[in-house]
Amino acid sequence: MQINKIAFGNKSEAFIEDRFINGVNIIFSDDNNRGKTLVMQGLMFSLGYDAIFPSSFDYKNYYFYSEVIIDHSTYHFLRKKNTISIRNEGSIQIFNSVSEARYFLDRFVFKIPRVIKDSRSTLVDLSLLYELFFVGQDNRSPSGLISKGQFNKIDFKNMIYDLAKIQNRDTNSEETADIKKDITTLQIKLTETKKKLEIIKENPRIAEVTSKLYDSEVVQRKAKAISEINNTISNLRRTRQREINRKSKLDNLVSELNSLNRELNVGRIQCGECGSDKIIYSNNDMMFEVSNIDVRNEILKSIHKNIELKYEIIDDISREINLQQDILDKELTETPPDFQQIILYHEQITNQKDYDEEAFDIARQIKNLKASFASSNLIDDSIKQAKNDFDVALFTEMNSLYKRIDPNGNLIFDDIFTTKNSTFSGSEGQEFYFCKLVALSNQLKHDFPIIVDSFREGELSTIKEEKMLAIYKNLNKQIILTSTLKNEEYEKSKYNRIDKINSIDYSEHQDCKILSNKVTSDFVNLISGFNGLML
Repeated sequence: MQINKIAFGNKSEAFIEDRFINGVNIIFSDDNNRGKTLVMQGLMFSLGYDAIFPSSFDYKNYYFYSEVIIDHSTYHFLRKKNTISIRNEGSIQIFNSVSEARYFLDRFVFKIPRVIKDSRSTLVDLSLLYELFFVGQDNRSPSGLISKGQFNKIDFKNMIYDLAKIQNRDTNSEETADIKKDITTLQIKLTETKKKLEIIKENPRIAEVTSKLYDSEVVQRKAKAISEINNTISNLRRTRQREINRKSKLDNLVSELNSLNRELNVGRIQCGECGSDKIIYSNNDMMFEVSNIDVRNEILKSIHKNIELKYEIIDDISREINLQQDILDKELTETPPDFQQIILYHEQITNQKDYDEEAFDIARQIKNLKASFASSNLIDDSIKQAKNDFDVALFTEMNSLYKRIDPNGNLIFDDIFTTKNSTFSGSEGQEFYFCKLVALSNQLKHDFPIIVDSFREGELSTIKEEKMLAIYKNLNKQIILTSTLKNEEYEKSKYNRIDKINSIDYSEHQDCKILSNKVTSDFVNLISGFNGLML
């Protein structure tokens, strides 16, 4: 992925940045509040990242645009509020939410990782994915994610394993040897006691009704299984209904646009109040004029593509529902035994009551002991080893990078997140993020650029900065950094003197006012490729 252009604005004011190269880019200024951070936030927002703008900036009134090269194809992203439009080679797709856009991106643009969430394989949010290579200036916390949505740190780690092509499962905590030994002892005792309960062996169907032990085991197992299946089916049905509702709205929209074609062929449509013959397609955040047949056909193509995706999603969900229904049918097919059979085994049931009570009590003890392991799941040794090997390689590289930029430093990295109580002094936090992003890039060999806002935060020394830049230049990928220079650094044209650095000076921007009316016509022309879009 390579960022070619960033722009944001409306018909009154705008800003455009198109000076990026496929190498190390540094946006700098001689003071704060020159728009560097706003440009970085705008870029990530256009690509689907959560809004992280300052409260003083009313981002909802602006369009955010980016031109990006992905696998030798050029994509144009345009976002306003939650609506995203993606244009590529004459095709325009319009999505009412970032969540919908990620399915399109996963299928047609780049693969989006999946993690196990609520017992289901789920596409990660774009914000979680982008934290693989992006570090914003605000809300930084080495102990957690910058953008806190439905996914957490564990999901981020599992996402990395998925990108590393390591099977994803939940890991378990260490087992306590003494409790495990007690469970084993009780299980042996339970087996011996069960042998004395002949009714279970001879007629388990009767035992379901008459034995407290057998009944508790069967009922608990069955109730849990049925409850889990019902919850899964219920959640899947709600998800499917939402997709069906969205598809229905798209179908109705296609009918309206096709009807519009027929009406225009036999006459003219105009507003009864103002006389205008403009016809508008709107999805709340963006409006397109569809009076023009070519624009209308582009919109129709986009809608048809969305409908195709909805069919696939609905079919996938339906298949999963059918699978769960088959499992539920098996659980529900068993019927209770005939009452006459219970009478026939009455004497045997009575004689073995004490054994049943004893077995029931043992089973309850085992259940209580196993409760301590309820949150732990055994993981296949080969998968566990693969994850461990990846972690070792990642942390080894992080520590190696750290020693290259800070030979006398005393930090040791053994995780991609620090503990909440860990505190970094000076530039240590920035060094941590540098080592983390570069190591992840090298270990995963991902195609994303590395984007760091305020990469010298914490008074990073000149020597460390030079070492970082040297490492960045050797990555052979696009790097976008921002920096605020001291007066003496700026006067000496610091970044202009460094080889293979594309320096972009924002010092002449008005304080806290990067947007202007000077480039509004260029901005309108830039996004005119989204045919029919009305600002």
